[in-house]
Amino acid sequence: METLAPALAVSTAPDINLFVLQTGRLPKLGDTIPPWRYRGWLLYLVQLADSHPGLPGRWTHHLRTLEAGHLLDEPIPRIEFDLGNLDRGRRMIEQSLKLIHQQDHSWSSFNRLIEWLAWGLAVSNQMPHLKEDIQEALYRSFNLEPLLLNPHDYLGWMLAERHSSGWNPNAFFPTPHPVVEFMVQMTLGGSEQERGRDPRLRTVLDPCVGTGRMLLHASNYSYCLYGADIDPLVVMITRINGALYAPWLAFPLPEKILGVAVPPPPPAPLPVPKEYKPSAGETLFRCDDRGQGLLF
Repeated sequence: METLAPALAVSTAPDINLFVLQTGRLPKLGDTIPPWRYRGWLLYLVQLADSHPGLPGRWTHHLRTLEAGHLLDEPIPRIEFDLGNLDRGRRMIEQSLKLIHQQDHSWSSFNRLIEWLAWGLAVSNQMPHLKEDIQEALYRSFNLEPLLLNPHDYLGWMLAERHSSGWNPNAFFPTPHPVVEFMVQMTLGGSEQERGRDPRLRTVLDPCVGTGRMLLHASNYSYCLYGADIDPLVVMITRINGALYAPWLAFPLPEKILGVAVPPPPPAPLPVPKEYKPSAGETLFRCDDRGQGLLF
């Protein structure tokens, strides 16, 4: 009889850092504990892939900054979105959804995929409820290469297309990447160095963050990225996008490195402009979770 994987909290999950220190390798099939039980197993692969010549080296830059304990005397590595062939990444995600659909209804398969990615990328503390054979199939088939080499908000794109299927109950629709890039360049493209300010420390707050496109494009200019939304699903997608493309969005740099005050971690409120504050009874979910912490 097939059973669901237990919903492990991060405090009871096996420690992938300890495993790597003890064995000198990542978990693999055949180990006593399968790889997908480790929170952050997929994040390790993202970081290892960062040395690819076709990638901007953002994770390397982020980790070097953390190791140095101060901002580096170099610009933020630039990333471009929506420029390459997006079909491979889209097909790969569709195949993952088909695998999950063997267990869940079509309306919940997308949410299960988000849970699975969030756990693997260490931006969630909750392991998804998926059967062991489904998790193994995902582990064998999920390929980061098309997502990393062709940066795009794939998950936001697919969520918006499935409004009629029940995946998108809040009728989320993202601003196209080229429009977002134009808006960000208009807002952040000017230099602040003449006024004695490091432009990388400009605060960027998106009070209706959606799947994080505005912050992804703003990550070419700033380390100080904040966002909130009333939909927890899109907030989690923002964190996933950050782990893939903008490390300081998913794993913010600490105040001692930035040298500027930062808002308290969730659930403390952000300074959301009055006109964007939700009405009474609604909850704001924040994507800038400073409680996540890097794995190592």
